[in-house]
Amino acid sequence: MNDMPEQQKEDHRTRVGYARRQKTLERLIEAAILVFAERGLNGTVIDHVVSRAGVSRGTFYNYFDTIEDVLEAARIALGREVVLLVKDTADLSQPPAERIAHGIHVFIEIARRNTLFLEFTARLGRRSFSFASVLCETGPRFISDGIECGAFQDVPESLIFDMLEVGTIAILRRIMAGDEVDVEAFVAAMLRVLGLDFETSLAVANTSVPDSLPEIPEDSLLARGNAAWLSSH
Repeated sequence: MNDMPEQQKEDHRTRVGYARRQKTLERLIEAAILVFAERGLNGTVIDHVVSRAGVSRGTFYNYFDTIEDVLEAARIALGREVVLLVKDTADLSQPPAERIAHGIHVFIEIARRNTLFLEFTARLGRRSFSFASVLCETGPRFISDGIECGAFQDVPESLIFDMLEVGTIAILRRIMAGDEVDVEAFVAAMLRVLGLDFETSLAVANTSVPDSLPEIPEDSLLARGNAAWLSSH
């Protein structure tokens, strides 16, 4: 019984310490996004990030080893926000193929209209496998649901997410370069990997183009970063 108050104090200190570390991590990631928006990839260095975050270089190295590491974390944070926006647009009454096609369209169109996220993803994309894990964590069970109901082939979900990421990054790089891209063809190709026939995949890809995009919250990293980008370019 006498140990309980001390244990509770220790638990409280642990929770407070974790919350403080998490807040510092978030400040560093936000600072990296805003510095990238203002200075671009080559102009972003550790001193700029720690100055914007209001922390020391020593604190930075408690969380990241290099500027590339914090920029990758920033890319993942922005990607997580976009994936959650896509998730919010999902119509769960639709068949799995239509949901996947709609989600890919929405993701690419959000990136197309938000230059900061487009730059982050196109320039830094595929430095790690972590973004695919974000899709696994935050995305609805579109693929596994489709497999369970027999709409898709039994393809490992992580493999599909990896293919989605690589293909999407390639699309965004072409968009950033000013090239014409055939998003419907990419969507149809992903659906064929999942087992749909050629005609069905094309039909679904072409009928799942969104009429509108979700509203991006003003306090989100995506909105604030994009505003900083637009004011600096």
